[in-house]
Amino acid sequence: MKTHLLTLLLAAGTCLGETVQHRGIWLHPEQFKTPQLAEEWIAKIATAHLNAIYPLVWHRGGTAWFKSKLSPMAGDVPEGFDPLGNLVKLAHARGIAVHAWFVNGSYGGSTTNGLFTQHPDWQLQGDRGGETWYDLGKPAVREFQRDLMLECLKNYDVDGLHFDYIRYSGQVICYCDHCQHEFAQKYGFRPLNRSEERFPAMLDIGSNPLGKPTTAKVLATFDHGVPAITVNRLDAGEAVLVNWQVAGHSCLALDNFVKETMKRFGATAKNTYQLNTTQTAAKYRLTEQEKARVWLKELGFPPRLIDEAALAKVPKGATVMLAGQYLINEETAKWLESFARDGGHCLFVDGPVLSIKHAPLQRVTGLRVSAGFFHDWKVISPAPDQDVLKPGPPVDATKERQRMEKWVEYRAWTVTELVRAVYKGAKKLKPRAWVNAAVFYKKESADKVCQDWYGWLREGCMDYVLPMAYTEKNEDLAKAFEEWRTFDPRMERIIPGLSIYSRREGKAVPRDLGLVRSQLDMCRANATHGNLFFSLAYLNDELIRFLSTGPFVKPAKPYYPAKP
Repeated sequence: MKTHLLTLLLAAGTCLGETVQHRGIWLHPEQFKTPQLAEEWIAKIATAHLNAIYPLVWHRGGTAWFKSKLSPMAGDVPEGFDPLGNLVKLAHARGIAVHAWFVNGSYGGSTTNGLFTQHPDWQLQGDRGGETWYDLGKPAVREFQRDLMLECLKNYDVDGLHFDYIRYSGQVICYCDHCQHEFAQKYGFRPLNRSEERFPAMLDIGSNPLGKPTTAKVLATFDHGVPAITVNRLDAGEAVLVNWQVAGHSCLALDNFVKETMKRFGATAKNTYQLNTTQTAAKYRLTEQEKARVWLKELGFPPRLIDEAALAKVPKGATVMLAGQYLINEETAKWLESFARDGGHCLFVDGPVLSIKHAPLQRVTGLRVSAGFFHDWKVISPAPDQDVLKPGPPVDATKERQRMEKWVEYRAWTVTELVRAVYKGAKKLKPRAWVNAAVFYKKESADKVCQDWYGWLREGCMDYVLPMAYTEKNEDLAKAFEEWRTFDPRMERIIPGLSIYSRREGKAVPRDLGLVRSQLDMCRANATHGNLFFSLAYLNDELIRFLSTGPFVKPAKPYYPAKP
């Protein structure tokens, strides 16, 4: 009976009449970079009965919002002001814990300024798509970030250190000498030289492919027979199709092919356009379009982003790229056909699968059906009856799969090495400091970016994690709880991160209060010990009233897991 009562008390977050529940929120420097802003926002946090804040103190090309000997203070901070020191003072006066938030993987700034101007070799190689990343495989990068985080912990009365972007952008191969040779020493594979890369190539890709060529010439195929690269000549013009999502996956063999294709098209910065249809823009985020834009820019052909309204101004003989344009209306399809027949050039990246029913689009691409989505490791090989792609050595798919499995293991190890180093140093400095991290909320997604947070908890080099469950679909959140509870049945070291904003027509707006309420109800139903909100900018008066008069009506002390 006593054991059952204790379980009920813990599930309710109550111990001897005192409420213990983690009620956290992430906040950006825009909310505490001046004394006035910090006071205003801390007052709102206190009124909402939140009890833990996670302020961003290091990001954006290596700038800090605390006094550091290792990183410069952000330029928009008033001279002589210490944002973190002031925030800690204000928060602790109201019983609010402070966990210093560091962005570890993402650089968050232009490579023409910040740390990468001093240490260009710290930048992750082989990645692309609009974001720049630190190479956490480099010991110097890990040591710098460890020292920086421990400097903050030593000099400030913060309650903990918070990792974010503690991962890579994916499982991309890094071709730098250090990573290739360290990997070779650990696992016995021959180091790779990127300059040697040609088709056949093995890539982990997602694809919405077109199939059943009519007039298109197949230059390369996937290993299950579906066309991978095609070219279709149409009167005076032509269309090239790269039949997978390429922008986030560096492949030198493809880059070289696209460069040569664009040169053959006569593409320049003045006559290259990127079409994002209004239908596609309404349904899909601009993220993929930006990645594709950056990709072409890096290849030397920066495109101008347009929609259908601007097509009439596209000059004869220009080049139009369509990346992930799944929704193309028939009128636009007719324009593309007329444009190509009149000497225009089209570069399709990933197939327009939801619009291939339009006959003009079939004639432009030279293919006529969707061939079925896939996301898998595929070998892309030159077709035998073409002379455009010069084939390289054959690919041993089994051996390359083994290489990639070990590469993911190796990259996950490099991330974990930073986590271990910070945890060990933090506990030596301040045994009662909490080390925690924002992580991908699905294990499958975390694995794809080499973020082994389940392993961190098992090993004991992380006190707790905050999965970023920002979904608006409660069925997805329910599945996440099932996954989390399989690993941590009492939810002792997993504190869900929930969003309080939504995206509507491309803009971030405060989330519907009913959705926030329903997800908090799900947290209670799953006996969590609290949650974190993203982010403070969306803590409006309506939400403050709801929290302080409803689920957070009684003030609480922040929950933390029992010390091991």
